[in-house]
Parts: sequence; C-alpha cells; structure tokens
Amino acid sequence: MSHIQQLFGELERHVKREEHEKVLTISDKILALDPKDKDALHCKAITLIRLERYTDVLSLLNRQLQGQFVFEKAYCLYRTNQLTDGALLIENRRKELLSQGEPLPWDLRHLEAQMLYRMEKYQECIALYAGMLRDTDQNDEGYNDILTNFNACKAAVLYSGERLDDKWKIQDVTKTTYELSFNSACARIATGEYTQALSLLEEATLLCREALSDYDEDEVEQEMAIIVVQTAYVYQLLGRLDKARELYNSVLKIKALEVTVPAVAANNLVAIQKEEDLFDSSKKIKTATTKALGVKFFSSQKRTIAMNELLLNLYQNKFAACRDSTRQLLKSQPDNDALYLILAATMHKQKKTAKALEELLEFAQTRPESIAIQFAIIQLRLLDGQDYTAAIESLARFLKGLPKKEQHRPGFVALLVWLYGQAGQGEKGAELLTEASAQWAKDNNESTMPLALLRQTAAFKLRSHRYKDAAKDYEELVRADPSDPSSIAGLIMAYSEFEPALAEKYGASLPEMRKDLMKALDVESLEKVVPGLKREYVSVENMGRRADGAVGSSASVRGPGSRPRRSGARKPTKRKPILPIGMDPAAYPGSPDPERWLSKRDRAAARLARARKTGGGSKKDMGKGAQGMTLEGGGVGGTGSARIAGRELPAAPVREAPAVVEEVVDVAAIAKAKSSSSSKKKKGKGKGKW
Repeated sequence: MSHIQQLFGELERHVKREEHEKVLTISDKILALDPKDKDALHCKAITLIRLERYTDVLSLLNRQLQGQFVFEKAYCLYRTNQLTDGALLIENRRKELLSQGEPLPWDLRHLEAQMLYRMEKYQECIALYAGMLRDTDQNDEGYNDILTNFNACKAAVLYSGERLDDKWKIQDVTKTTYELSFNSACARIATGEYTQALSLLEEATLLCREALSDYDEDEVEQEMAIIVVQTAYVYQLLGRLDKARELYNSVLKIKALEVTVPAVAANNLVAIQKEEDLFDSSKKIKTATTKALGVKFFSSQKRTIAMNELLLNLYQNKFAACRDSTRQLLKSQPDNDALYLILAATMHKQKKTAKALEELLEFAQTRPESIAIQFAIIQLRLLDGQDYTAAIESLARFLKGLPKKEQHRPGFVALLVWLYGQAGQGEKGAELLTEASAQWAKDNNESTMPLALLRQTAAFKLRSHRYKDAAKDYEELVRADPSDPSSIAGLIMAYSEFEPALAEKYGASLPEMRKDLMKALDVESLEKVVPGLKREYVSVENMGRRADGAVGSSASVRGPGSRPRRSGARKPTKRKPILPIGMDPAAYPGSPDPERWLSKRDRAAARLARARKTGGGSKKDMGKGAQGMTLEGGGVGGTGSARIAGRELPAAPVREAPAVVEEVVDVAAIAKAKSSSSSKKKKGKGKGKW
C-alpha cells in the first residue's frame, strides 16, 4: 500500500511539470498493481487526450466499467469524428440521470451542442444553446461563449436554406467581442444584407486588434484571417472582384494558418477567376482539396469545392477526368442536379450535342421533378437546330406532371410564351397568358387580373400584332392609372395600327418631356439617324441644300426619306503612338521611331544589311554547297549541267526564247558521231585501257 502512495506522489509531481510520458509510465505501474484504480485510469486518459492520442483513450476506456468517464469518452468520439456514437452516448447518459432526477452536467450539454452543430442538426443545436443561455448568468465568463455559438447556429440555419423560427430572430450583438460581431455579420450575409455585414466585419476587425494588442503582428494576422476572408466574400457578392481578389491573396500569404481559412480563400479565388488563369486555378484548387479538410468542412462546403473542381476540369478540357469525377460524386449526391448538367456540358463542349441531349433525357426519367434538367433539355434542343417545336413539347410534358398551381408559375409561363412566339404560334401564347392570368387571379382571390400581369399580356399582344386585343388591355391599364406614361404609350401604339384618330387623341395626353432630358438630347442627329439601319445610311430629308439645289454634299437631288450610302473606303484611323513617360511631344516633332525600344542590331535596317552581306544569294555564299558536291559547267541553275558524286543530272530546262532563231544543222558532224559511237572499243594496255 505504501508503494502505491509513493507512486501517486511521483505521479502528482510529473503532472505538475507536464511531463506526459513519465505520467503514462507511472500510471501504468499503478494500474498494474490495481487495474480498477479510477484515479490512475482518469489521469492516464487525460494525459493521452493532451497528447491527442484519442484512439488510445477509447481503447483504454472501453475495457473499463460502463457508465464511467462518459465525458472523456464522448470527447474522444467527437475528436475522432464519431459524432453519431458520441451523441448517442450523451443521450443515454441524459436518460440515466433523468431517471435519478438529476440534470445532465454542464460539460456534457456543451459537448452535445458541439456534436449537433458538426452533424448539421442546427435546429436542435439552437434549442440546446437557448436552454443553456437561460441557465447562465449574463455576468458569467462563459455566457459570451454560449451566445457566440448560439448566433453561429442561426447563421448556419440561414446558410443551409432552412427556415429560422421567429422566436430565434436575428439580433446583432455588437461592441462586446469580435467573435460575436463576426457571427452577427455572417447572419446578415445569409439574409443578403451585405452593407450591414460589412460594418459588422469592420467592427470585428477593430475589436480583434484591441483584444490582441499584446500579441505579435503575425499572431494577430493569423487570428484576423477569417475576418478578412469573410470581408472578401462580401465584396465578391457585391461584384467588387478586384477588392475581393486582393484580400484573398493577402490571406494566402500568411503562414501557419489553420487549414480551413486558406482553403476557403483559394476556392473563392478559383470561382472569381473562372476561365481567366486556369494554370493558377489548378494550383489553388489543390489547397482547397487537401485530405486534412475531410472532417473540418460541412457538407455544403465540400459540395461547393467539389463542383468548382469539376468546372475547372471542364474549362481545361479534361473531359474524361471531369466525367469520371462527376459520376463518382453522383453515388454520394444523387440529388445534385448540377452534376447531371456537368455531364451534359462535357459532351456539348466536345461538339456532341445529340449525345448530351440523349443523356439528359435518360436523367430526366430518373429525376422527373428536376427543373434544372428539363430546362437544360430545352436549351440543348434550341442549340441543336433551333427546334422550338420539340422544346415546346418537352416543357409542356414537364408542366403536365406538376400540380395545377405549379403549372402556372410566372417563370414557366414566360418561357413557354416566348417559345410560342419564336415558333410563330402567337395565338397559343396569348391563350396561355389568359389561362395563367385567370389562375393567378383565382389563387389570389381577385376578380381581375393583376396589373403587372395585365401589362405583360398587353405587351405580348402588341408584339404579336394583335393590336385590337392589346388596345383593350391598355385601356384597362390607363383606367387603373391614367398618369402611367408607359400604358398610354402602349395604347397609342396599338391604336395607331387601326384607329389613328384615337392614337392622336391619346397622344395629347402624354406628359411633356422633362427639360433636363430635352437639353441632353441632340434632336438634329436623332432626326438624321434611321432606326434599324447601319450608320452609313442617313436620312437626307432634313439635310441642308446648296445653292445649286443639291442635298448636302451630293451633287444629285434626292427626295424626302432617301438614304444615300456612304461611298468610298473607310478612312483608316491612326492610333496615337505610345510615348515614354515624361517625354514632351512638342520637343520631338513627328512620330517617334516605332523600333526605338529595340537595340540597333535588332532593327529592320540592321537585319537588311546583314541579309545583303551574308544572306542567300550573297557573294559570300558563292561556291558553297553540301559536302561532296562539285559544280561543273556553270553549276546548278547555269547554262551547263551539274554532276554530283559522279552522276549525270539532267540539265535545267531552258525557257523558250522570246524570238525564234533558225537552227543550222551540220549533217556531216552528225554522221561522223553516229559512226564513232557504233564502232566497238578495243581492249588493250597502256593508253588504250578503258
């Protein structure tokens, strides 16, 4: 017994000194003497947790008595990403304590909330944190930590697309800690209130610098990196891409950051660049897809990064890799319609539109409720030969499978009406608009069509040349709002086609143009321009006449409304030369030398001089040729023949002379040559040897 006490004394000394390896050694000695000693077992488990050996802790505690060290075991399950098992362990412990009339301990409640957050069960997590806030005094040190996590859950609910209960409405918590300001900003980003989010992020930056005033600048930058990334994200959403890109790159330059922050920055940079710098994007996407991020990102973040990687492969024309990765993702994300669209895009980009359409039709059978797939089918039908009839049939077939209320959604109706118009079936489009208007009025318990819908219907009838029907709709709009200039203008346009007198009558009721707009318009130039024609066609109806009666600069007189075409070639425009910084153009009259940036040996004059001296056809190259080549009879291209390596080559063809010269034939010389060639050569020695 005294030996165990001595070991415990030694164990306490090593614990105070944080000598973890020695603590494990002494603990093992105690457990060898008493395997069920709770203190030694607890000390060893805590030491292993500090050493981040969570698997060893689980194997140690699983061998011991059940119902003990629940927090340590649950914490190790949480750190090893065994969230379901950890939450079940805590739930069983809660039931056990409730049967004894005791509440769940504070540490287990906090750990359970963290597990629910990681499991993306945000609604349960919010309710748990709300209960913890009620049970905590606001002056307590841990109150702000719970409130920070509570607001983080609210933002997560909004980001995930779920509905936030009214009792958990968003309330900005400012001027306390930078974590609270940051989470409030995240909630505002999720609701689209970007200006307010930027002000909250600026406040978080100031509070962070104030709280970390005693730290080194490197440590402050590491802590503020997440605020900078979120600020850049807001700028990205606002369309200020240059500012967002600058902030993202500044974060990627910070060293020793936690892996999630640079991963988010790299992914967002890839999204900004799109097809601009694919090589740089391929390097950055590796930062966002490292294996260390597997358990740190939520499913929505993993999904976004995976989609960006697929799109990057598509932009780089890596079609095989893109299709393989997409099909692999479909196994875990069968409800992700964007993956089906990427598969079709790979085929379409390879000029295989028919194959892409065939695949989409197959996908539509497995996911008949997918709007994205149906709209992609319509788009491909239009791209593949402008087949409006087939597109109308596809959309009509899809709409029939929807509930009655869904069939007349404004987006569906607008697309179908447009397709009818393109296919030359304006009557069907008008009928559809009338039917949809009646359905919308019925759904909204209105006796008449809403004015916004009536305005769209009237405009469509006017475009479809159904002027009388359009006039009736515009009359109703004018009665509803006599001061609406667009409705009056539409009524005038409709009446001008069949009742010009009424058009003039309503024309007098149009409001006068504002004086500031009148000053900004050049009436004379507007009268000369003929709408719908190219710029070289101008109206000469109002052009001035010369003394001889001709119109403008033309010598012939044209009637009103004639459109003379500009004659002659276009006058070339000369670009102004780019001058060096600080150069005074007045000091150097004339245009500067365009080759002034080059060294003298690289300028055109120097190149021409070298060509004359050493180029082809120069005196320096005369007599030169390939090794083993001898020239006879004037050389190649001369009047004689050339013999290369002892072989006779045919002489170069002689061009026909400009004048015909009579040829003189020496008959005696020809006869002598024939006789000498027909005689046999004698073999012999000496000079007669062949």
